[in-house]
Amino acid sequence: MSKPVGLSAELSSFSGVAPLFPLPDFVLFPQVTQPLHVFEPRYRSLLSDALAGERLIAVGTLKPHWENLYDTKTAPVWPDLCLGRVIVDKELEDGRSLIVLRGMCRARIRAEKLTKTPYRQVELDLKLDEYPGTPEIARANRRAELLEGLLSVTPETEAAREATESALRDLPLGVLADLIASSIKLPTETLVELIRETNVDLRTDMLLDILRALRQTRAEQAKSRTFPPEFSPN
Repeated sequence: MSKPVGLSAELSSFSGVAPLFPLPDFVLFPQVTQPLHVFEPRYRSLLSDALAGERLIAVGTLKPHWENLYDTKTAPVWPDLCLGRVIVDKELEDGRSLIVLRGMCRARIRAEKLTKTPYRQVELDLKLDEYPGTPEIARANRRAELLEGLLSVTPETEAAREATESALRDLPLGVLADLIASSIKLPTETLVELIRETNVDLRTDMLLDILRALRQTRAEQAKSRTFPPEFSPN
């Protein structure tokens, strides 16, 4: 495993191998928390082993046309993903579990291990956010642009708007971008592209374009509505 400089203390002793939990139409981002229901026997086994070890799970995203291979160890998964840590776990009486994962770090699958476990295991290279020494954007302006873009596609009261701005204002730019990406409904492959991009300047370029397109779409939809509505032909 490649351990990048600046890795958090929580991951400094990471073994380099993690169990893989592939999900359809879902991408976990760093610093984002996600509740999950673990009920399949193979993933109960995965969770048991993870809790007995590093409490780390690689949350992958299934590629299109995974359905017929879902029960196998060969269902196609995008190589770029997020390594998460189980921060809350509650086992139910019937053996199912409710957990909360916190995204820890971007990662890329280097290789898949051949194992006898019922679940898949992968070797990972961890990927930190990159801030080019010579900025490709005006980062202070980009923060304001992203916040304004988020607020433009999430109608809120003025009080909620102020609370959102206050909560997000001091976050690192890369973290801000990830929180925004995880909070709006986007196509799965767009989310995969965002988790793949470690250059924060480029990632925020992508996200800003997405927010502008969403705002334009919503503006056009609003214009197309008439009031009062036309009478039904019936």
